[in-house]
Amino acid sequence: MIDWLQHLSPPANVTGAVLTAYVLFDVFLIVVLARLLGSLMARIGQPRVVGEILAGILLGPTLLGDTLSQVIAPLQARPTVGAIATLALILFMFLAGVEYDLTKVKGRVGQAGLLALLAVAVPALLGFPVAQAMHTAAYIGPKGQAMLPFALFIGAALSVTAFPVMAHILMERGELNSRMGSLGVAATGIMSVLMFSYIAFAGTVAANNGFGPFMLNISLMILFVLASWFVVRPLLERVLMPMVHGETINGNGMAIVFSGMVLYGLIADRIGINALVGGFMWGLVLPSSPVLRKIISAKVYDIAMIFFLPVFFAQAGFAANLKLITAQTLPVVALVLLAAIGGKFIAAVPARAFGLSWNDVGVLGALFNTRGLLVLVAGLIGLQLQIISTLTFTIIVVVALVTNLMTLPVLNLISRLQRRALAVVPQEGLPEAG
Repeated sequence: MIDWLQHLSPPANVTGAVLTAYVLFDVFLIVVLARLLGSLMARIGQPRVVGEILAGILLGPTLLGDTLSQVIAPLQARPTVGAIATLALILFMFLAGVEYDLTKVKGRVGQAGLLALLAVAVPALLGFPVAQAMHTAAYIGPKGQAMLPFALFIGAALSVTAFPVMAHILMERGELNSRMGSLGVAATGIMSVLMFSYIAFAGTVAANNGFGPFMLNISLMILFVLASWFVVRPLLERVLMPMVHGETINGNGMAIVFSGMVLYGLIADRIGINALVGGFMWGLVLPSSPVLRKIISAKVYDIAMIFFLPVFFAQAGFAANLKLITAQTLPVVALVLLAAIGGKFIAAVPARAFGLSWNDVGVLGALFNTRGLLVLVAGLIGLQLQIISTLTFTIIVVVALVTNLMTLPVLNLISRLQRRALAVVPQEGLPEAG
């Protein structure tokens, strides 16, 4: 059996009905494997998302090798699977926007903005000394000889916080609208725009196209946000609410909801802030009616979380090859991990000035440290621009895995410490006997 598998070769001329069959088979395989591994991760105290990420890696060259991986998912089928993954990301982020309670962050926008700025700036600055240590032939791409663009892309990879993964973990724990959860999501929402602006800036420097396109993107982002909040949101209130009857919404209303979601993803992608931000923004600008949001969430949740989202998390696994990590590369891997993890926790420390406890700061640091596969967005752009090497990209994959695996244990540890502290305080306040 093994010998037979090893002698298989990737199919050629995968088009038409054959291409459709491969895409359907790949999606089936991803969803089933992601569900199985996600359930396994949940049993051992890890978020399901870790299993979903591992599903993609297991289907890629890390375990199967390039040849067998392409037998299962031919190169011609992967762009289609990638398009489905993009739609999955938009749908999930839309769901996060629908379920996000804006009232939880009233009066905390300034705090969230400051934390978001620090959570991007601190790791980005750490990227420069890390890049200096990595600036050798093994880690730079053909066009990475110049230090500045290479350092910018390393900094971009370190600065990423995965909005979808963090929201996924908070949803699973029932803490999306908790005090720390709401502040973390608010900060990360702002962080997403800052992060993709920074990646756009790094791409502009690397491509040497000048700053005109970058400034245009920034202007379009601001216009997009203002138009969404002050024009689109009031319009949706007038249009959608009459379509709600009891605990249902008619087909025309759902057509507006889904078509707007896709349009916002397209707009966000075209102006350089990534389609995921568009999906989240569309969820936020829907009418604030709890009834409407509950209806939409109920219709979207299963299809987004169980069917579509694993396709997104699995997609980048096809491009990762952990076999490239060797004993010689481990010191660099450790350095990158130290900068990636330490930078996020350092960025959360100023939250003490807002009256938060050290436990709260630890929670924020752990939430900021989730990277999912969004870190691969920066890596893939750097790889496509030939600024970084395949080895550097693989190290970025390791960062994604480690930071996702550590998030729940850190959150659980902080929760246990809080419970112990609360259990001790009443005892200390008791009067002595006698």
